[in-house]
Amino acid sequence: MTTYDHTPASTPEPGNGEYAVAVLYLDDHLRITYTPQPASAAVRLIGELDAANHRAAADTLRLAGRDDDPLVIDCENLSFVDVAGLRMLIGLCSDGRARIDNPPAQMLRLLQLIGLSLG
Repeated sequence: MTTYDHTPASTPEPGNGEYAVAVLYLDDHLRITYTPQPASAAVRLIGELDAANHRAAADTLRLAGRDDDPLVIDCENLSFVDVAGLRMLIGLCSDGRARIDNPPAQMLRLLQLIGLSLG
């Protein structure tokens, strides 16, 4: 089940004690949360990003970006990313309007294996 929720929430974020302002996307494997940051739109991907949810995640991330501020995509809490999910993230970053923060080791290894880079 996919839900889009743009209302404030008090969802604890893993590991840092901060609270997300909104859960932007939620399915059985992936949650995308939004936390305000100065001069950027910050989202966190939590769970698994794969062929089953990468299109919905891309739509959500495109909507989360602000016109003038960069979209910061924190991937630290992704436990799994497949090639479809990784290509989607790279595509979002290709025009400089988004950037990946805290890529997990398995994401960096997959990038190396397929010969792509985040920047």
